[in-house]
Amino acid sequence: MPVRSGGPDFIGVGAQKCGTSWIGYVLSQHPQVMLRRKEVNFFVRHFHKGYRWYHRWFEDRGLKKAGEITPNYLYSPRPDAARKQFYPNWSPRELLLFWRKKPSALAEIRESYPQVRLFAIFRNPIDRAWSHYWFWRNRKERIGKARQVRSFRRMFEDDGRWIRTQGFYGQILRPWLEAFPGMGVYLHDDLKRTPLELAKQVYRLVGVDESFVPEFEKRVNEGRYEAMPAEEKAWVAAQYREDNLRFSELIGRDCTHWLAPHL
Repeated sequence: MPVRSGGPDFIGVGAQKCGTSWIGYVLSQHPQVMLRRKEVNFFVRHFHKGYRWYHRWFEDRGLKKAGEITPNYLYSPRPDAARKQFYPNWSPRELLLFWRKKPSALAEIRESYPQVRLFAIFRNPIDRAWSHYWFWRNRKERIGKARQVRSFRRMFEDDGRWIRTQGFYGQILRPWLEAFPGMGVYLHDDLKRTPLELAKQVYRLVGVDESFVPEFEKRVNEGRYEAMPAEEKAWVAAQYREDNLRFSELIGRDCTHWLAPHL
């Protein structure tokens, strides 16, 4: 596959419920950045529309750095259940032919845009899973489908909405870092403790003036939900223990404090 011109200068690939909206907010404020839409979802939902469609999101950038942030890319390719969800009216044959063309977001990005700047942000996987669950639950209740709401533990065990899978950061991130060694890897901890320094790191990666100071007052996608019971925290922490060690080693930062209080 040839390297394509006219594509994004940067792509945020994940992770879900970890702070991508915040990064999108600080990028959108920068005068040297063009971020027309946060989640384009090209490689997971709109790939059949073609690269010409995708490149329209980055037209007329001038001297600005143009890009997008789609948290779903980090987990692509998706399982069969996701294919049916996104394309419910397609026959099994149509789905097979389509997905043969799209092996994964990582493969497509690596082959089409080898020089693109990639980044991802990660959060305590216990908090991420709980936030993801309540996002799904509140959405069901808003659209009048409260009967479909399941307990958190059942959702986690069944991997409904990939709540469990998306927290295995070490397993998920490794192939991305192998393909893009210079990929930016950020932590939600830094967003809370040193937001300005994190913003500067993102600006530096994207290639714009890092002296720009964005606004931080606005709350971005902060969901409100019940506190997670201690027994659930301990149970989830045990599921992620080994992968959390791998993730810490992979990124060169100690993240064991995420789980340690609950083990």
